[in-house]
Amino acid sequence: MMKLSRKELEEKVRGKLWITPFKKLLALSDPQLEYVEVHEVYGSPCFGCAAWTTLNVARSSPIVVKARREGDRNIYVVKLGRKREGKGVACIESLWIEGSKVKIAYRGVAGAGVGFTLCRGLADGVEEVELIDVGGGARVGRSIITLPLKYKLCIGIDDTDNKVEGATWCLVNNLALKAQREGLVDYVSLTLTQLYKKNPYRTSNCVSSGLVLAVEPGRVEEVVKFFEDKLRENTLSQNTGMAFRVGVRTPLRLRLFTYRAKRGMVTLDEARRVAEDVKATLKPITGVRGCIGALASLGLIDDPDKAAK
Repeated sequence: MMKLSRKELEEKVRGKLWITPFKKLLALSDPQLEYVEVHEVYGSPCFGCAAWTTLNVARSSPIVVKARREGDRNIYVVKLGRKREGKGVACIESLWIEGSKVKIAYRGVAGAGVGFTLCRGLADGVEEVELIDVGGGARVGRSIITLPLKYKLCIGIDDTDNKVEGATWCLVNNLALKAQREGLVDYVSLTLTQLYKKNPYRTSNCVSSGLVLAVEPGRVEEVVKFFEDKLRENTLSQNTGMAFRVGVRTPLRLRLFTYRAKRGMVTLDEARRVAEDVKATLKPITGVRGCIGALASLGLIDDPDKAAK
């Protein structure tokens, strides 16, 4: 057993072609510290590897309450637990938080063992990897990987364009990229939510944009202000609105609100009541109307295919 930093591991395995480094690992939680959402991003278009791993980790890990794949990214919602449990060829045995760090205990057989020890240990975001057994061949690999604790900040934005120019999703995407370049966030995802197409106030397609960002716990207000200021500077609409909440899991009431906003008109008063109930904040930027679509973009933010329908 040995403990290594990512840089030390890079030196140790340099030149070994049977190791494929992951691009990035992220661990997102919220003030309740009950669940952690783990993101594992491959360093190449390994869609099939992601599909295989997500399926087997979900089957074999009692603490994984939800698992999905988006392209070459594995995403797991994990309930905190120190007890080492799990079986099968690939699993997350346990996950816990120590101060500002998240510890993930992995176990895998053969190639999965290499993936859970050396490959993930080389990812951006890893602070330390404890190699218990490396794995490979027919052997079991086990590791404990340490990541910085981030909060899952979800920001919804709607109505930044007008009948002549603009594209909300492009503006939102570029602002998220700018925030990442400036070291404020890790840009996790952008989901587009199709809203009620017969809305008389729509610009054209009636689609709102929802961001998932990984943020240091003490910088949430700073990040929100960044988006608030940049939207005010760059919007082309007098009805731009924003909504945000910090949370790993999406409340049922928020999901139902999004479905209602897809099927028909909803009122600002209803949006305000739902926001209060689900601990979301509505932020008018140039007007209040956009806050309705902004809040609706948060309900299916973790289900982009349903959001798009």
